[in-house]
Amino acid sequence: MDDAADIAVVSFDKFINGGDAEKRAVAKQMYNAFSTVGWVYLKDHGIPQERVDEIFGLAKSFFDLPLEQKYTWRLKDAELNQGYTGDGDEANGGTDHKECYEHRRFKNPSCPTDVDVPGFRKTMDEFYGQCYVLGLKVLKCLAMAMELGEDFFDSITKRADPQLRLIRYPSIERKIVEQKGHARIIPHTDFGLCTLLFQDSIGGLEVDPFHTGDFKAALPVPGTVLINIADLMQRLTNDRFRSTMHRVVSPKASGDILPARYSIPFFIHPDPEALIDPILKDEGEVKKYEPVNAGEWRVRNTSSNYKMLPTAAA
Repeated sequence: MDDAADIAVVSFDKFINGGDAEKRAVAKQMYNAFSTVGWVYLKDHGIPQERVDEIFGLAKSFFDLPLEQKYTWRLKDAELNQGYTGDGDEANGGTDHKECYEHRRFKNPSCPTDVDVPGFRKTMDEFYGQCYVLGLKVLKCLAMAMELGEDFFDSITKRADPQLRLIRYPSIERKIVEQKGHARIIPHTDFGLCTLLFQDSIGGLEVDPFHTGDFKAALPVPGTVLINIADLMQRLTNDRFRSTMHRVVSPKASGDILPARYSIPFFIHPDPEALIDPILKDEGEVKKYEPVNAGEWRVRNTSSNYKMLPTAAA
């Protein structure tokens, strides 16, 4: 396979600060990318790199805490979906070797205090707010790209509660990750509307735009946030935007011991009561999906991803 996926780099500055024609030009670029490979590197997005670097540092401080302490914040509820998950806890068809912390908009009962990690909650809340603002702007851009009106998503994001995730893939022997059924993250699609992803410099993310098994590297591009379409957006747009497979594997240049890798995704979901019903725009177009309730969809997918969660949480 080629070393790198053909993912467009799009400047978001003209959508944030430009006039109508400039916004529509950016929306067209986004449409072209999301209707083909399903991914975009977004630059000039308004979140300072210094803030992103600060969050990576905060993630390291959190994950360096003793395991028994991190487990006091363990994620236990699929609907709340907030807190810590350890190596192997998330297993959607295999074993992922990573640990995570989930942060939400309204409730974060399983959050470290200032005694545990100084400034953790305040900094996470601030960064969450920045990602939330950017995420809503991206949705406006996608609505414009689909010619649905810039405010189309406003009605289904009034109570939106996206999920900010800190991830550490621990340093680990290559042979463990590369055995059958194991990975840093096994191939999957995201199940919300779209995802904002900040990567460190280690690498290992690969995408399969056309679900052919031909995974290509989505290399870290400094100063950008990598955005991908997720399953609910593909359903809503009746396959005009594509939710594509991706995974995290061993970095190509590593030896027998893989270095630790950090990433920060922000998963954008609609209001829990929203009905996601495919939009038909062309005469004679047929719906490819049945309507689904967004909240039930999210809880069901979250429950299936965590083998530790009881069935009652679904």
